[in-house]
Amino acid sequence: MSSPDSAPTAHDRVAAERASLGDLGQGYPANHFAWRTVLDRARQTGATSLVEVGVGRGNGVAHVLDAGLTFAGLDRDLECVEATRTELALLGGDPASVVLASAEDQDLVDRVPGAGSFDLLMALGIMPHAEDSAATLRSMARLVRPGGEMFIEFRNSLFALVTFNRLTHDLIVDDLLGDVPGSLRAKVSDFVETRVAMDRPPANSSALTSHYANPLAVPRWLADLGFTETSIHPFHYHAAMPLLEAEDPQSFRDASLALEDETSGWRGLLLASVFLARVVRPLD
Repeated sequence: MSSPDSAPTAHDRVAAERASLGDLGQGYPANHFAWRTVLDRARQTGATSLVEVGVGRGNGVAHVLDAGLTFAGLDRDLECVEATRTELALLGGDPASVVLASAEDQDLVDRVPGAGSFDLLMALGIMPHAEDSAATLRSMARLVRPGGEMFIEFRNSLFALVTFNRLTHDLIVDDLLGDVPGSLRAKVSDFVETRVAMDRPPANSSALTSHYANPLAVPRWLADLGFTETSIHPFHYHAAMPLLEAEDPQSFRDASLALEDETSGWRGLLLASVFLARVVRPLD
């Protein structure tokens, strides 16, 4: 541990985050579990380098450096780039390894120092807002070496089956029954509307503007794009309907954290609101 007068280390940062997972004064620590998945894989494969697409405020830097990997990254927001460079300098990394670029611009992605050589890639919060998902994925693939692995976050459309809100209605009526005759779908719509909270999520929520993906369908979509080696890793579990969280926030948080360790292989497809798709860049 660092002394009170010394700068924090990457290990200090990660340890402090781990100790505060149940703190309701902070938002749900979903990304902690996403990084755990990726860095467990790094240890399994002997990876030595990672590039993050969408570095945000640099919260992933400590996780990567604490695991002994070199870090590089990009973000389309200058303030995020500068914040991450500051974090890298503080924790002993190379600030020049983070550049201003968009994941949707192939030419800009190539400006990342070491592009095409990284063992691992992490992309949180990119695909839910990408205008062209396929082009964005291909652009990101240019950052890792052939055989390198990408961990890409998607919002889980199947989570709507347990939210009992407007998203539940839309998943059933528009996705599940999208090719059913209109008159029958209208009856289903009326039926579901009376049984879920149609005013949730709020109209200004990002839950209504983000792109969602079905974890059962993503592997086939990736295969059609030429990425045949994939796996799905759910995270950000919900121990009950989000509508119930306010009734006992601490119990909801504690039970949700416990579910992050569940190993059924299927419960996360429904109980987790997001998932990582592990995608391997084909060998050239």
